[in-house]
Amino acid sequence: MTLRLTTHTVSTDTHDGAVLLNERTGHYWQLNQTGAYALQRLLNGHTVDQVADEFVAHFGIAPAAARQDLTAMTEWLRSSGLVEAA
Repeated sequence: MTLRLTTHTVSTDTHDGAVLLNERTGHYWQLNQTGAYALQRLLNGHTVDQVADEFVAHFGIAPAAARQDLTAMTEWLRSSGLVEAA
C-alpha cells in the first residue's frame, strides 16, 4: 500500500527530520530523519516492504523488525489522520 498526505496535512522538512501539521486540529508531529525518509519513500509510491528492505540493507536490522516498525509508524500516521491510502 502506498500513501498520500490527507488534504488537511502539510509537511515541512527540518534539519533533523520533518514536521507534519494537521491544519484541522492544529496538532503537529515530528519525525526524526529515519521516519521522515521512510514517509517520503511511502509518499513516492514505495510499499512498506520495499522501504523495509532498504532499511535492512542499509542498517543491517532484522527484516521482521524493519517491517514491524514501518507498519507501526504507518498505522500511527493513518490513525492520526495525517495520511491515507493512495
